[in-house]
Amino acid sequence: MIHLSEQNKNVLEGVNYRNNLLVVSSLKEFYHPIKSHGFAIKYVLNGVEHYTLNGQAYPVGAGNYLLSNNTSDGHVEIDKGEFVKGICINIVPELLADVVASRQRPDTAYPDANLGHFFSSHLFLEQQYSATNTRLGHLLRQLHTDFLQNDLLNFPIENDFFYTLSELIVADQIPVFKQLHAIPSLKPSTKKDIYRRLHRGKECIDALFQFPLAIETVATEACLSEYHFFRLFKQVFGQTPHQYLHQKRLNHAAQLLGRERASVTEAAIASGFADIHAFSKAFKKHFGVSPTSWLQKESF
Repeated sequence: MIHLSEQNKNVLEGVNYRNNLLVVSSLKEFYHPIKSHGFAIKYVLNGVEHYTLNGQAYPVGAGNYLLSNNTSDGHVEIDKGEFVKGICINIVPELLADVVASRQRPDTAYPDANLGHFFSSHLFLEQQYSATNTRLGHLLRQLHTDFLQNDLLNFPIENDFFYTLSELIVADQIPVFKQLHAIPSLKPSTKKDIYRRLHRGKECIDALFQFPLAIETVATEACLSEYHFFRLFKQVFGQTPHQYLHQKRLNHAAQLLGRERASVTEAAIASGFADIHAFSKAFKKHFGVSPTSWLQKESF
């Protein structure tokens, strides 16, 4: 274990293994420039850490994490107030490159030679993620539990730990890689800007699908015209915004019928369907059974 610094009750403690680094922190009124020399994971346990990377602002809140690679420049800042706790992990490029190379063998399901360049280039998308939605996030949540139990820095951390992290990063980022390459633009900065806009629209649908929602409204939130949002969303995510919204509502209704034992009418209304007949028809088309049959099946 190494003790990195302690000043004005700001504390950072970490473990260094072959220049791979895991640091836990408790900070307030903090400012520090960032120049990445490898691949970085910034995970916030409580409070908000304010990152600026390559001119883009990322207010990373509790339960979220930020990914960046060695092309990132910027700074991190923490305001006055309560101490903000976080975990920062740095992975050396060579280790991540080993994991990526294993994905590029001709006998694997994903041999694309451009994948390795993606992780080490300006095309890589510095992005904030929820720890509940990714493979890497699942491991970070376990680290959070270990942190709360004061065990995080007390168990041996070796290359296996950082290889596992790298495998999860690569697995999570392959869909992003594909989606970015589906955007018809030559400049990496333009690709990333468009992707962020589309992702903002997708998050808008995720947040509001239970309410009456026009795609025009979502496109406005994404700062795109309705047509460009429709066209690019389909190219990147493989389905139209209407199809994604429809699927989101049906999956939510199925969950309500199954886990929460809601009635068909309750499930339809709570999932954003105003017409019960149209809901039943759409549900049967999507799942192959009626909502009533689904409810009866899940009760056994």
